[in-house]
Amino acid sequence: MMSSGAGSQPQQSAPIETMPTVYAEPGQPPTESTVDVDFLKGVGGILKVVEMVFSLVVFICASVSEDHKDACGWIQFVSMTAFVLTIMLYVFHAFKLPPKFAKSIPFKFCEFCYYATFTLFYFISGVVAACFATGNAALSAAAFFTFASMVVFGVDVYFKVMDWRHSGDGPYFSTSSSSSSNAPPPSSTNAGIQY
Repeated sequence: MMSSGAGSQPQQSAPIETMPTVYAEPGQPPTESTVDVDFLKGVGGILKVVEMVFSLVVFICASVSEDHKDACGWIQFVSMTAFVLTIMLYVFHAFKLPPKFAKSIPFKFCEFCYYATFTLFYFISGVVAACFATGNAALSAAAFFTFASMVVFGVDVYFKVMDWRHSGDGPYFSTSSSSSSNAPPPSSTNAGIQY
């Protein structure tokens, strides 16, 4: 018990330092972070954010159009499917999940196929929107942003091709007619593109 006399002073305790709790499997070193900050700040993360924003803008423009519901339905399908799948890829990369799939799934090749397919789908959607855009401001805006999305997805296709070619991941195509095996191409000095 403390006395309440004039000469007594309250005791000060040392500040308590808290340490973050890090969980690790027994025998494994603890990991610092599961979020890939380099990806989020890099070209790949920025491209995915731009793709998501453009896809959402295209969806909204096609949704507010009163005319040509058939054309708008295709544009909405392409833009919302691209939006959802790009969010999934963004989360996969942000939490460093692709390397965990590397042994069972050629993830970089699958991602290349996704971006190539949606570049084509955005081209078709842009042509459809442009054909029906006469006198319709919403479809005119949808056509503009659809072609802008196609360009951004096309840029990502380029980066995915370069990344896939240097990764040693996925199917390989032989350039010589005498070789029929699916052996990986000779390794290069570049271990892969980090963007």
